[in-house]
Amino acid sequence: MIERFTGQLPVWARRDHPLMRYELRRSLSGPLRHWSMLQRLGLLGMVGLLLVAGYLIATGGMTRVAGQNIVESANNIFYFPLIGMQLLLQITAFLLNANVVGDEMRRRSWDSLRATESGAELALRTRWAAAFYRVRWLLALILLLRVLLILGMLWELMAFQGRYLDLLINGITPEAPLALAILLLALMLTAALLLPVTGMGLDASLGLLISSLVQQRTFSTLTQVMLILVRIGITGGLMLLASQFALGQLAISDAGAWTLMFAYGAGGDWGLSFLYLGRFGEIWATVPYGIFLGLGLILFALLQSVLADRILLLAVRRSQQID
Repeated sequence: MIERFTGQLPVWARRDHPLMRYELRRSLSGPLRHWSMLQRLGLLGMVGLLLVAGYLIATGGMTRVAGQNIVESANNIFYFPLIGMQLLLQITAFLLNANVVGDEMRRRSWDSLRATESGAELALRTRWAAAFYRVRWLLALILLLRVLLILGMLWELMAFQGRYLDLLINGITPEAPLALAILLLALMLTAALLLPVTGMGLDASLGLLISSLVQQRTFSTLTQVMLILVRIGITGGLMLLASQFALGQLAISDAGAWTLMFAYGAGGDWGLSFLYLGRFGEIWATVPYGIFLGLGLILFALLQSVLADRILLLAVRRSQQID
């Protein structure tokens, strides 16, 4: 199955491509050499700590139950650990590529790459794809936990003799037939699995763009730190605003509420909070046209993939102009 999937990738993104093999082997002898040997153990340890933290947060320090049922409990326990893993994924994808051009210039190999036909483009595209191989365990874990939450949501749909979705769409704005609600919910579930992949791809492309704009190590480091802080600030800010809105502490128009929920799902938690049907149903009931958030998120995921490719091309053009 994996071979069938990788067979659909561009030649330069396949693991058996000479440049990809060289890139992945070189990472084993660089600063990340210990990651290959300890990644599984480190990942398990990190996941364990995050899950413990998630459980303590969900239970208020073991002073209450995590949820009224197993699905709500799983969502409450997994939520903050997944947020932490997603931030780590974004930051890692960005940092892996943020010094590519500068490192090649210090090795005095960049001029040789530029002199070769499509050499610079192929090198950057290979480095972009290599980021997915290097963080594949973390990305796989994020997707696995999301799949578990989706299965919990599908199990929830069987409540009330299979009429739970009918009850959730009753009285929402606009009125939606059951068939449309099922379609829009399916789009949201698809977006929840696509957003981590397209989001990581965009961050990897942004890292390459930074590497093509700033090669001096000190300025590059300062730029990376600033952008990482901005990313964390955006996620934290959207989480704060969304929680205030959910608690009724934020006065906002209907259009503003939809925009906030969309921004939170697109740039905050990648639709994670929408994977609990009880919470998502409340959004449908309180935010007009909230049922269309899934459609908005799937379009945003597609836009992210297009932007990642355009930013990558921009990084290639800029890197070819470096003196």
